[in-house]
Amino acid sequence: MKKQSTKIALLISLFLIILIAGGILLKENFIYMIKYWGALLIIGIISFPMTSLIFNKFDDKGWVFSKILGLAIPALILWNLSYLKILKFTQINCYIIIGIIAIINLIILITKKDKFKDIKQNWTNIAVIEILFLLAFIIWVYIRSFMPFINSETEHFMNYGIINKLMNCDYLPIEDIWLSGNSINYYYFGQYTSAFLSKISTVGVQETYNLMLALLAAFLFVLPYSIGKTLGNTLLKHNENKEKMPKFIPTVIAVLTALAVTLSGTTYYLVHRIILNNDAYFYADVYDYIGHEPESQDKGIIAFPAYMNVEGDLHAHHLDTMFALTMLALLLQYMLSNDDETKRNKYLNLNIILIGILLGIQTMTNYWDLPIYLVIASIVITVKNFIKYKKPKEKVLVTLAQLIEIILLQIIVTFLFSKNLYISATHVYFTNIMSPLNKLAVLWLVPFTCIFIEIFAQLFNFFKEKKGSIFQYINKMNLADIYIIILGLCAIGLVILPEIIYLKDIYSDEYKRANTMFKLVFNAVTLFNISMSYILIKYSCKKTHIISKAAILIILVIFITTFGYGINAINYGTENFSGEHYDLNSNAEGYIYENLPDDYNAIQWIKQNIDKNSVILELPGDSYTTDSRISVFTANPTVLGWYAHEWVWRAVNYNVPDDVAERWNAIYKLYQSNDKETIEYFINKYNISYIYIGNVEFNELKEDIQLDTLLSLGEVVYKKTEGYKLNPVYIIKVK
Repeated sequence: MKKQSTKIALLISLFLIILIAGGILLKENFIYMIKYWGALLIIGIISFPMTSLIFNKFDDKGWVFSKILGLAIPALILWNLSYLKILKFTQINCYIIIGIIAIINLIILITKKDKFKDIKQNWTNIAVIEILFLLAFIIWVYIRSFMPFINSETEHFMNYGIINKLMNCDYLPIEDIWLSGNSINYYYFGQYTSAFLSKISTVGVQETYNLMLALLAAFLFVLPYSIGKTLGNTLLKHNENKEKMPKFIPTVIAVLTALAVTLSGTTYYLVHRIILNNDAYFYADVYDYIGHEPESQDKGIIAFPAYMNVEGDLHAHHLDTMFALTMLALLLQYMLSNDDETKRNKYLNLNIILIGILLGIQTMTNYWDLPIYLVIASIVITVKNFIKYKKPKEKVLVTLAQLIEIILLQIIVTFLFSKNLYISATHVYFTNIMSPLNKLAVLWLVPFTCIFIEIFAQLFNFFKEKKGSIFQYINKMNLADIYIIILGLCAIGLVILPEIIYLKDIYSDEYKRANTMFKLVFNAVTLFNISMSYILIKYSCKKTHIISKAAILIILVIFITTFGYGINAINYGTENFSGEHYDLNSNAEGYIYENLPDDYNAIQWIKQNIDKNSVILELPGDSYTTDSRISVFTANPTVLGWYAHEWVWRAVNYNVPDDVAERWNAIYKLYQSNDKETIEYFINKYNISYIYIGNVEFNELKEDIQLDTLLSLGEVVYKKTEGYKLNPVYIIKVK
């Protein structure tokens, strides 16, 4: 009893120390962080009864995953109700849905109270992982405070604009801020989830952008930690009667997995930063490494979570990492589940149901992840069922039934969303180009080696035993080993696939397979990091020949060295944590404030004085420019925003849609014409309420802009012609 009291006191003290340190470190940011953390803590507690029933093989009973499911399930319910125009996407309705979920979980708690008797035995693990989550969140909020501004160099503007529109909408789907009069044609459930969390935590969009980035980075630590700990516990239990392994093995695997997913940057970092000692090394160079160093006609793209943590882009593939890791956890739970439990509920298994629902959520978050995780789920479920069931007919029928159930659930979950989504890239082609072998080796030789070590070790044991068939051997294997081999082989497949085929989109020639490689490899890196952490620690602790042990330890050191990528990237992004760049409020609109101050002031006026549904005309431009900044920061739709993005989203046979081309031409005519009839025709056609003339318009159109004609079209409701820093600003309310 005394030992238990000491442990409680120690954990509470640690928790309070972290909170106090966070308050001192984050200052004004601490309030925003606490609101986010508190909201996640509450929805985690609410959802824990259901989650703990599913994750019974995890020593924290799925505590950290209850935050993800507690956020995703209510958000999904309101998402569909809003699509049906039954409920508006408002703060109060978010609370109502969460309240209903709370009642359902309370019923589960009361009716199945015998299932929760052992929770008390796991409270230490729950407390530890919550402390780790809080610590990781505080650290990443602090890191983001040194680089809070979104800019136009990547897709910050696009993602901020989507979240901003979600925060200012009534129903879904939202209007496309860059193509007024049309609903958005993009998978945006991840941005919607960010807005949902922002609403329930009462945090504004300016702060929520950076908080969400910090939250994703924190999840990228604790979710793999929980998966790694479960894999380690399974390894330890399986080896109890064979050879003794240190009891700390699960914790070591957990920490290594968490650090790997958060910081690892492949051996590119080791080769180009350490071995070659390249003074010109830049963390983002790995992004287009395939097509450069030296320059080539094949511009493949490589990215991974550690890169995105610093790049600061709340893009679809990055937002889906929290759902992808939850999917991997659900699949691990199914792999480790007791046979008698799943046999009783083989056709109505809660785990299988959640896999189907989550696959639907992933589809709406990042459409590319649908085929990836459907394949991974299908393999894991098939292998588990073929181990679990003895009769061949039962193996096949149960597996088919469960896979059909998953697909049907995915279709049901995404039905309303899919009705409004047009996919322009649907054709698969064989590639006639392959990445240079030396570059593939730099990126993938170490993870490939680790996976083959595990496979060859299992084959060696099989031939050594000389008992029964390979299927009988697999039936006796550690289920964690089987799971890791599946993840590893899937990762290898994701790396090899874009060397063979690619999904055709608007980009051609040297960029034709860039997007395919980008989306597949992004997931491969996470799968590799989980697999490698398990394999290297497992064989580091096994009794093997000294040469084999030395080889494993060398690979382990190489693997850990790659964590320097994330540390180097963080130092670069924060400018070595230079105090002069520390923004206490982490306001994402700081970039526009510093670089386009006159536009910033006008944007603040628009937010206060113009209805969010009014169309404000501004000059369109190419992607990754400050064009379309008014629509991004006000959430008011414009006639046309980033031209290439609308082309990608709505391409017809890979060509620019007629409507997009027409809008581009119409806008330039409107700004440059003296013909009032033509101007008024376009104003009526596109339902324009206001015309904006500012820095971008003056810089790009110069003397071609017909200012007098534009000013005569209606009332000038905002004018800044004195004291401006860059260019005058006019906002005209048209008649």
